[in-house]
Amino acid sequence: MRTGRARPSPATPGAAHFAGPPGRVSHTPEQKARFEAAVVGDLRAAAARYPADADLSSLIKDLRGVSTDFVRLWDTGIVGVHESDAKTVHHPDVGAITFDCDVLTAPGSDLRIVAYTAAPGSDAADRLRLLNVIGTRTTTKDSTLG
Repeated sequence: MRTGRARPSPATPGAAHFAGPPGRVSHTPEQKARFEAAVVGDLRAAAARYPADADLSSLIKDLRGVSTDFVRLWDTGIVGVHESDAKTVHHPDVGAITFDCDVLTAPGSDLRIVAYTAAPGSDAADRLRLLNVIGTRTTTKDSTLG
């Protein structure tokens, strides 16, 4: 839950989840709980690796000021990283696309690569093929693809 305070400038998609406006990604309650715990755990691990990083400390302070959910999870002391889950992205032209989402971490670094994949033959794969066909066409609220 977000509070009424001014929101911080989110530096990561995880921070944006807690502080930014709602995005196009939706989660089931279980996915949301796993995602939020992973974001907070990853930030806590980063804070332990970089205790003198003023920007990171400021981000954490700002998130504590705008999100009661962040505060609740931060106060548990959880430490962890992102791994795998599913994400549903709501695309304005083709609707909801549910991806497998894997977060790959380069050992010994802070690099994270997020891979979104769709199983061959799945509804998500079909929607991705449709996006490939419509490409970069610009649509408006009242226009149709044709």
